[in-house]
Amino acid sequence: MAMEIPIGVAMKQVPVFGKDITWPVHLEPKIPTMDKKLIIDVAPVGALISKKQNPTQPDNLEEIAKDVIESYNEGAAMFHVHTREDGAAVFKPDHYKQVLDMVYKKAPDMITSICTVSSFTHEGAEHRIKPMIEPLLKFGRKYCEIAVINPITMAIGPMPFIATPEGIEEETKCMEDHGVKPELAAYNLPAMVVMKEHLIDTGIAKKPYFMDIACGPHNCTPTTPDPEGIINLIQVWRSLPEGAVWQAIIGGRNWLPLTVLSIMLGADAVRLGKEDMVHMYPHKDDKITTCASVVRKIATIAKELGRDIATPSEARKIIGLKP
Repeated sequence: MAMEIPIGVAMKQVPVFGKDITWPVHLEPKIPTMDKKLIIDVAPVGALISKKQNPTQPDNLEEIAKDVIESYNEGAAMFHVHTREDGAAVFKPDHYKQVLDMVYKKAPDMITSICTVSSFTHEGAEHRIKPMIEPLLKFGRKYCEIAVINPITMAIGPMPFIATPEGIEEETKCMEDHGVKPELAAYNLPAMVVMKEHLIDTGIAKKPYFMDIACGPHNCTPTTPDPEGIINLIQVWRSLPEGAVWQAIIGGRNWLPLTVLSIMLGADAVRLGKEDMVHMYPHKDDKITTCASVVRKIATIAKELGRDIATPSEARKIIGLKP
């Protein structure tokens, strides 16, 4: 038979919740994952999305520059450079210089990350890297601070893109020798393995490694259905090598939730803009009107999560670029 305890006695023996310490949650250590500034990279246009898909897609150099400058004013520190002429993608150094000169008039310290696709099928430094970066570097180092390395053979839209381990080793070494930071694009887990074995373990790529985790765009790691997109992102994130500075590039309808998840996972940078997505929300048909509106949204969310936005000067230090 249980012994009854008088109420008065019981209350004296039991701490009053909220007054006396009953669980030391205030002693939990800080969690450092998000304790760093966030770089915002804007990609207003690529080669694969047209005005038929989104009427606000930039179609010429002036429209591209306008989107970039407005994004810079909202906090973007970096510009991923593609160009178009009359709606068609153009991969020419002179076109890159023209759009960059327009951007530099209003955003003189913006970082450039260029697409180096001079050839889809003929790889190697002579075919794919030098035709783009050498003319740009003659204009000045700021015209080509970062350039993308695509590490695996894949289909990019209707075109086959050819990449072999030997080719990316040569291309990455060429960039390093020219003082251009290679942006190592992990389109999926096999791409991450290839880059680790052939670029990082070999010492060809230099620390800090600037690496992309790409989910959604360019037929890479799927972002749907829920929650598989979340799981896919985390799997690639877990494979990042030590010493990596990583950027999340999320495309398609699920870009917003997975970009926010990337910020919470500690992404050093996020790439935003109309190269990789059309819709603002995964569950609505609202189309993105300006890249600046996307940059503003992500900057606001990041700040609400306690992460400040990096200036171009701060971004250069994070990525390991020369000041």
